Amino acid sequence: MALMRERTKIPLPQVFGYEIDDSNPTGVAFMLMELLPGNVAMDADGDYEAHRGQIPLQRRDGFYASAAHVQVQMTSVRLPKIGTVIRSKDGSYEVGPFPDMGGPFETATAFFEAWAAHASFPMSTAEIRESMKNGPVDEVLMSITEFPLKVKEFASRLSSNDSGPFPVSHQDFLHSNIIVNDRYRILGVIDWEGACTVPWELVEFPLFLSTVPLPMDAPWNYDQNGEPLDEDTRQTWRERKEYIERAVRFEIIEGIDDRLSATLND
Repeated sequence: MALMRERTKIPLPQVFGYEIDDSNPTGVAFMLMELLPGNVAMDADGDYEAHRGQIPLQRRDGFYASAAHVQVQMTSVRLPKIGTVIRSKDGSYEVGPFPDMGGPFETATAFFEAWAAHASFPMSTAEIRESMKNGPVDEVLMSITEFPLKVKEFASRLSSNDSGPFPVSHQDFLHSNIIVNDRYRILGVIDWEGACTVPWELVEFPLFLSTVPLPMDAPWNYDQNGEPLDEDTRQTWRERKEYIERAVRFEIIEGIDDRLSATLND
């Protein structure tokens, strides 16, 4: 968060002090952080039960605009390698390894090759078969096996920006990690422990605007023009388009290049 506080205007709680292990006078790891007098957007405006964790329609315009402004600033912070963000004792910032796949990586190609070598699906074959009764189990299992192999095969061609600098990604940019007031004005973005730099191809919409990618979805979910039949999905598609338009506007206002909007529009 310190890096974001130094280089952006993203609203963030101030960290007063912390210890990352138990070898301190308190005997436990801890963090002392500023209290933000609001609620996470997922639970605001009547709590979770009132709208099942969705942003109410009447709040979306302002909230999505603010989120786009945050993401434009976030991805404007770029470092020369791909990996976790580490603050040195002298106050400078370095890029370190990922706990599960090593690094840091100087190119997107090296990152994708390492990802393919370490990729593992979180469910066992038996669990997949149990959860997909009467479904295309064999096709899914084959895809799980083949996908990392394809990533490895095409690693050198997956990124149009193989060399850095690479943007910072929150990795959990969801409305459960955005604190708002009663008017859905963003007071702070929290839970940055997974933040890292990533290839541009892994920069995505906030998770509250996620949809199943068209090539991965069942074709019968779309009409002859490629438009989704489900009304909620159509609404999300419209909101994603509007989100990109907001990102373009904030890129211009902040004097930042159009890398985020171009990536989301690709």
